Amino acid sequence: MTGINRLKFINSLKQKKYRKQHQLFILEGEKLVDELLESRFEIHSVYASGEWISNHNSQHKPGYFPVYEIKESDLARVSSFKTPNKVLALARIPLFKLDYCNLKNKLTLVLDKVQDPGNLGTLIRSADWFGVDTVILSKDSAEITSPKVVQSTMGSIFRISFHYLDLPGLLKSPEIKDLPVFGAFINGSNIYSAVLQERGLVVLGNESRGISPGLEKLITKKISVPSFGHDAGSAESLNIAVAGSIILSEFRRRNNQAK
Repeated sequence: MTGINRLKFINSLKQKKYRKQHQLFILEGEKLVDELLESRFEIHSVYASGEWISNHNSQHKPGYFPVYEIKESDLARVSSFKTPNKVLALARIPLFKLDYCNLKNKLTLVLDKVQDPGNLGTLIRSADWFGVDTVILSKDSAEITSPKVVQSTMGSIFRISFHYLDLPGLLKSPEIKDLPVFGAFINGSNIYSAVLQERGLVVLGNESRGISPGLEKLITKKISVPSFGHDAGSAESLNIAVAGSIILSEFRRRNNQAK
C-alpha cells in the first residue's frame, strides 16, 4: 500500500461502515498510543513522526506490527484535531465474550441508547475509575470505537470490556434472574437512602428520553440523584454522564464502608 493509499485508508476509518468492514479503529496522541502499546488490544499499525519513533525505538518489538514514519503535514491530513499529534495508531476492534455467570459477582454498567460521544466517553472513564470493568450497551447506543468516544475515554477504553446487546433480552436472561437491576429515573428513590447492593446492573438511559419503556418494566429498583439546590428541582435534570458518575460513586462508597 502506498503512502497516499495509507492516508486514504486511515481517513476511511473515521466512518462507521469502514470501521465495521475492517474491524479497525483509530487512536491519536502519545498518551493513547502509549497506553495501547501496554494494553491487551491487537495493534494493526502505527504512523508517527521521526521523533516519536526515535523515542520509542527501544520499546518496539520488530515484526509485531509495522511502524511507518509519516510527515507532520500528512499527520495533519488524517488527524481529527486542529493541532495534530505526533503519532496515530490503528487497532483491532476487540470482540469480548460476555460471561453471564460472572455478572452475578460484580457491578455492571448498562447503557440504553446513550447517543452523545462525550457522555459515553465520560461514562467509560467513570466506570474505569470506580472499578466497573464491564459496560453493556444497547445496539443503538453510540459507538465506543468512534474517534470522538475513543479520545474522550482518555485511555479507559483499554481497561473495560464492552458489549452491544439486546438489553431486554439481557435482563430477561435466566442466568441473571436474581440479580438486582437498578435504573436511574427522575422520580426514583433517593440514592443516598436507598439500599444498594455490591453487585447488580446499573442502567442509565438516553440523554433526553431516559430509559426505554420496554426496559423500564424490567428494572427492579428505581433510583435517582436528588437536587440540593436552593430551589430544589429548578434544573430540569442532571447530565447523564454526571448522574452516572455520582451513582457509581455512591455504590462504591456505601459498599466500601460496609466492609
